[in-house]
Amino acid sequence: MKRVTTTIEQEIARIQEEYTSRANCGAFAARYSLFNEATLLQLHSIERHLLTLLKRHKFTELANKTILDIGCGTGMQLQRFLAYGAQPGNLAGIDLMPERIALAKQMNPAIDWRQGSAHELPYPDASFDLITLFVVFSSILNEPLRQRIADEIWRVRKPGGLILCYDFTYSNPRNPAVVGIPRQQIRHLFQRPGAQFDFHRITLAPPLARFIAPRAYDLASFLEQVKLLNTHIICSIKLDDKLSSGRVLPAFLRVPDSRD
Repeated sequence: MKRVTTTIEQEIARIQEEYTSRANCGAFAARYSLFNEATLLQLHSIERHLLTLLKRHKFTELANKTILDIGCGTGMQLQRFLAYGAQPGNLAGIDLMPERIALAKQMNPAIDWRQGSAHELPYPDASFDLITLFVVFSSILNEPLRQRIADEIWRVRKPGGLILCYDFTYSNPRNPAVVGIPRQQIRHLFQRPGAQFDFHRITLAPPLARFIAPRAYDLASFLEQVKLLNTHIICSIKLDDKLSSGRVLPAFLRVPDSRD
């Protein structure tokens, strides 16, 4: 156990170093600016699918929902939830980088911002109705750390709560600091008796989006909707809590994955 813990601590230090390097890279910041058409295309796609999944799972009344964003960064996603009807006192965000949390607090001090690692979440059991994580697992190369985070998410999820995960599925050979997270990996991390997964392939491959979107945004949007060149998945994960006490869900009750 001590060896695993040490490895996890080393991985956390590596991730912090990587994000510090990115923060100091002006080209990286420009790439993810909302004034970049490719970034705008990606965010529009995420928001459209996110709202669709929330509606599908009857999470449209958010005023009384407690929401946690894992790897919240400077808090942009939680700010969007305010526009969806959530209340700031019910929102929480956690991120490894203290600089990001400091900026998030400046944006909205009423939200519960925490600096720390998601493998040891500073919240009681069954605290949140909705837990989101956007491009988190792909930044983690250590599988035990990924699993610890998934286990912590289950711990702080309320009965009947919903998990939403967005990440890319293909590794980039030019960027060894990240790894693709295919749907079978998401299943492995969050598998529980009674767990139900709903996967959707979204987001036009970023190199294509960066080339096409500034020149022909509508074409890039069309290609994203066709899905053949998409590289990310968004997944909702819910649990039939009556079937989560160690019994395997009968085959005739299992909900098949969405393959669209």
